[in-house]
Amino acid sequence: MERGGSVDRAAERGTRWAYRLAWVLWAVTFPLIWMGGFVTTYNAGMAVPDWPNTYGYNLFLYPIESWLKTWDIFLEHSHRLIASAAGFVSIALMVILWRTGSALLRRLGVVVFILVCVQGIIGGLRVLGQELLLANLHGCVAPLFFGLVTGVVVVTGHAIAGPDQSKGLGEWSLFRGGAAWRFLLVMIIYTQIVIGAQLRHLPPTLSPQWAFFWTIVHLIFAGLIGVALGIVWWRDRREDRSKLLWLKILGAIYAVQLTLGLFTWVVNYNFPIWFLNYFLAISYTVVHGGAAQALVTTAHTATGSLLLAAGVACWLTAGLDWSPRNVRVPSPG
Repeated sequence: MERGGSVDRAAERGTRWAYRLAWVLWAVTFPLIWMGGFVTTYNAGMAVPDWPNTYGYNLFLYPIESWLKTWDIFLEHSHRLIASAAGFVSIALMVILWRTGSALLRRLGVVVFILVCVQGIIGGLRVLGQELLLANLHGCVAPLFFGLVTGVVVVTGHAIAGPDQSKGLGEWSLFRGGAAWRFLLVMIIYTQIVIGAQLRHLPPTLSPQWAFFWTIVHLIFAGLIGVALGIVWWRDRREDRSKLLWLKILGAIYAVQLTLGLFTWVVNYNFPIWFLNYFLAISYTVVHGGAAQALVTTAHTATGSLLLAAGVACWLTAGLDWSPRNVRVPSPG
């Protein structure tokens, strides 16, 4: 019994460390998405033509004076350095989950490691092959990885405070009842991110009609997110506060994202003519490559990933069983 207790305590300590590492990985991944967004916004993806080296140097030995003196190289090389940090933390997370976690947590750790490797390879092949399709795919996998890391944070936190962590995800109510609606909301958000990636990586030779098409689809899915969010809120409005908290956070991020979407249009294409003619005449000049355009556009991209992460947390907190673990009910008498 004593040995079993010591094993349980070691597993619990390992899970707590995994929880902390998952948060570290989350904190590294979000700035990585911001930096990747700046790389795309400034068209700096090809500023460093080789991979995995940087102008022939080892990634970590590239001279700092060369790194800092050119803006495009600074963006691309910084992106690679932060990505490497995410890779190292992913390895540490996988190892600790494999040594001390349940079967579920072990699988999650392996998936995190595989996905970060896939994302790095896609990014490297994008540099070597200069393929726009790979840039598009790179932009779609990054939010997916961020959502997965958010899921690991939630599940490891659940393993510390919740019931038996040996269950698989399918044994909880993750795809039934109110959680099923939240999962649908997550899928709509991710589809919207994929559509946004199409708009960010349109081939320069593509017909303008395609840009108009993807813009309309992007707007439709923005509305669908609002509708799905409203349905989930109506269904779960009487749930406990812990489940409604993430809905409130998700709603707040959604409002910010809509606002950033409007400003992204303005800083890239100016105010629509109908708005200037019938509502308010505002004098604004679009500055291509300017600070406002870069910051707002990148913020819109990064907030989309944050919306997906909040959606994942909202879904998992609704579907997982958060009742206390190891609670014994005393027998009558």
